[in-house]
Amino acid sequence: MPTHAMRSLAMVAAVGAVWPECQTKDVILRGRGEYALFTDVTVHGGTAGCFIDNCETSDKFYADSAAQCGAACAKIPECQHWTYGMEDGGNKCWLRTSDAGKEENPGYIAATRQCAPPEWPACVEKDVIFRGVGQFAVFADVTPYGKTGGCFSDDCTNTDKFNSPSMDDCAFTCHKVEGCTHWTFGDDGESTKCWLRSGDGGKEAKAGSVGAVAACMPLEGFAPGAVAAAPKRLAEAPGNTGCWGGGYTFELCCAESFGDVGNPRCWDGQ
Repeated sequence: MPTHAMRSLAMVAAVGAVWPECQTKDVILRGRGEYALFTDVTVHGGTAGCFIDNCETSDKFYADSAAQCGAACAKIPECQHWTYGMEDGGNKCWLRTSDAGKEENPGYIAATRQCAPPEWPACVEKDVIFRGVGQFAVFADVTPYGKTGGCFSDDCTNTDKFNSPSMDDCAFTCHKVEGCTHWTFGDDGESTKCWLRSGDGGKEAKAGSVGAVAACMPLEGFAPGAVAAAPKRLAEAPGNTGCWGGGYTFELCCAESFGDVGNPRCWDGQ
């Protein structure tokens, strides 16, 4: 089982790595009353799951993916770290000014502000094509992704290319195919196509075509499904409901993510 020292070494190793290897798994960064960054998260897609249901002043929000969380932190000057994981029945993003509240917690992810997915579409390289050149073509069954035409030897169950309506679609498909680390999109004379690649070693200049790494895609491509579900009540008993008032609730003050001491904003020190 990983030790605390091993977790610390993992976080150090993650710094400087590229997305998504820059993430540290099984770690949560708690606010502890001083590291939580309260800001308007609505401008970064935060519309629910916020502190006291106020997404205009919150350190957390429901997020479709760790990519959305990392991208939000990267755009907020005060945000130095972020953490992502489950709370109240949905996946949430927490914004932090420090990693001093670091704790081991299975299933959570933590990272620095530098750990963010490539910004779409700036990450797309223009006027290039990635050729297979006998070693970089990724052959896969693309029919599960709705691809039925323009395939190698007309066989879409074993192909490195297919008809694609847009570079967004091409990027999303590459992200889903095992072994695809790069994608390229362009017009082959008959239709627009997507090619799946395991590297950019066959890169050539070609006007009108584009290419990128697999992690270069719109943020919605990182989401495993729809937006997180509405919050559920925790399994633990809420105690005497007469003790809660003024907007404070059991979920707000005693959610698992706050640890054994609960949410410090809920307590008056008595």
